[in-house]
Amino acid sequence: MAKMTIMLPDNLADYVARRVASGRYSSAGAYLAELVLKDQNHRKLDDEELRDILRQAEESGISDRRIADILLETKAKLRDINL
Repeated sequence: MAKMTIMLPDNLADYVARRVASGRYSSAGAYLAELVLKDQNHRKLDDEELRDILRQAEESGISDRRIADILLETKAKLRDINL
């Protein structure tokens, strides 16, 4: 196991401390390890999934939506899933 030292702004350090104090995590390290694992799992797209996404995009045709509207919708979706 590797040891890391990190610096967080006070508000984030306080948040981590509250999460540990809630009893769900045994330490700040345990909490951060869970966040890293969630991030890894969230970002995994295998080649077949990526090909499928691209195929669906090509088959969907040309959109009549404006780019600005697509960007606003995408940003709202990302906010909803906390990204």
